[in-house]
Amino acid sequence: MTWAMRTVAVACAVLAWRSARAAPVAAAQEDPLYVGWASVDITPDRPVAVIGHFNKRIARRARDPLTATALAIETRGENGGREAAIMISCDVLWIQKSMQDRLRQRLKSELAEFDVRKLFLNATHTHTAPGFEDETFGKAYDVSNDPGVMKASEYGEFFVGRLAKAAVEAWKGRKPAGMSWGLSQAVVGTNRRAHYFDGTSVMYGKTDRADFSHVEGGSDQGVELLFFWDDAGKLTGVLVNLACTSQETEGLSEISADFWHEVRLELRKRHSQDLFIFPQCSAAGDQSPHLLFRDRADKIMLQRRGLSRRQEIARRIANAVDDALAAAKSDIRTKLIFRHTVAQIDLPEKTPPAESFYKTDPVRPIEVHALRLGEIAMATNPFELYLDYGVRIKARSQATLTLVVQLSCQHCGYLPTQRGVEGGVYSADKYVVGPEGGQVLVNETVRRIDELWK
Repeated sequence: MTWAMRTVAVACAVLAWRSARAAPVAAAQEDPLYVGWASVDITPDRPVAVIGHFNKRIARRARDPLTATALAIETRGENGGREAAIMISCDVLWIQKSMQDRLRQRLKSELAEFDVRKLFLNATHTHTAPGFEDETFGKAYDVSNDPGVMKASEYGEFFVGRLAKAAVEAWKGRKPAGMSWGLSQAVVGTNRRAHYFDGTSVMYGKTDRADFSHVEGGSDQGVELLFFWDDAGKLTGVLVNLACTSQETEGLSEISADFWHEVRLELRKRHSQDLFIFPQCSAAGDQSPHLLFRDRADKIMLQRRGLSRRQEIARRIANAVDDALAAAKSDIRTKLIFRHTVAQIDLPEKTPPAESFYKTDPVRPIEVHALRLGEIAMATNPFELYLDYGVRIKARSQATLTLVVQLSCQHCGYLPTQRGVEGGVYSADKYVVGPEGGQVLVNETVRRIDELWK
């Protein structure tokens, strides 16, 4: 090739590159948004054993109600194409696969036009709610010799019936709507594992010991928010995603939604009594609202404010919501790109298999949902997932904001990190899926989120 020919070739290549840069990229389809809400009381109507600890606790009264909140989302394209989801947030310890399967089976006839695969549940992880299956904890929770006490299986039937009512009401109540998102901050969750100079960790370990080294992991104070509006611009509900389990008063022998009860009270006092609040727990397998240090100062501040710690947590979350609300209201979208995929993923199990504290659901496969709502992504997992995995997903996701939802669809126990396994003890010594499987979960989740942007 002569010098002149090379010059022409280079010039043509530059022009082609500039043309490609200047050419408009075909926009993905934004379709009108429809949203429906419903809320039902899932408080048992009889005494029942509450789960979350390894001693049997019979709750004979309710300190506050357990709630299930259903959110139905749909977009309708001009060509008849539709996308949909029904998600239900539940004030329970976890979601078991059998419950979600039974609910889907029931809804096949009641919501024939809805693809029941696009329904998924998540738990707030309160330790003061009933279980669903009699054999989950073996003999430790046997109530056959406790007269008048509801069995876990009886509560499971009650639970599915109430959730079916909420799902149908939310789906049939879909109306034109708008959505906006917000990001705020609130100090709620903190890492609960103290690490010592000998290389061991202890959940809620003492930090005033001379051999205390550091808190094993970090925390995430972000509060990720989705706001939903009716066609008149009124706020109808808010989805609140934060990396903390609902277990401030976890040891009660009473029915309780824990701090989410106070959050509902506070937000409705500030905004509207008919406001729907949809809690999601992000990756928080090594997090809780309990403090490892500075707890005496915290108690004094609570006394000065005249608040319980649950009320203080609610104040912080409500402040975070209000802090983001004005900015979110300036960018309400009544049309958006909505995509929803349901994946079955096989994860490598620990070898040799771990002894389990309780019966877990199978991990071959696990069910994972990935959603795109405009520039927002949401991804579920069935674990008590250590925070680091959630951070990896959020950092690698190409969405503007990514909501990770743990304890969703089924329950597969803790998924600890490598440093957690090395520290040992509860939450990191008996597990079905370990660090290798955790990274597979991260990679597969990120891949499925990215596919929603193709």
